Amino acid sequence: MRLAKCLCCIPLRVGVILTGCLFGATDLIIGSYGLYMVIRREFPDNVVEFFRTMDTLTCVACFTGTFYLMAFNDLMLIYGAIRKKSGYIGPWLMVNFVVLICTMVTALVSGIAIIRIVIACSS
Repeated sequence: MRLAKCLCCIPLRVGVILTGCLFGATDLIIGSYGLYMVIRREFPDNVVEFFRTMDTLTCVACFTGTFYLMAFNDLMLIYGAIRKKSGYIGPWLMVNFVVLICTMVTALVSGIAIIRIVIACSS
């Protein structure tokens, strides 16, 4: 069965372009905020606390670069949808899948670390 609609109401091509635009805009906004923090060298307390064992400037700069690369990846998705080149959706799916896996691993490792700290403190 071939999919022809996005969310069962709009053409698939338009849905792919909208998805690429939404993801790209989000990545650009977050990347720009990270760049703003790097340039000003002022970070919120929760960011400093999150990177307490590493250099905050370097970590925020790396995340900023990652978000800009993801925005470029979203532009490739939009280009592929406009030019009707289905080969562009594969790299977009792979990049977003890798980001999802990295996020899940980070959350899992963080959760395990919290459980170990609680067990160590209660012993």
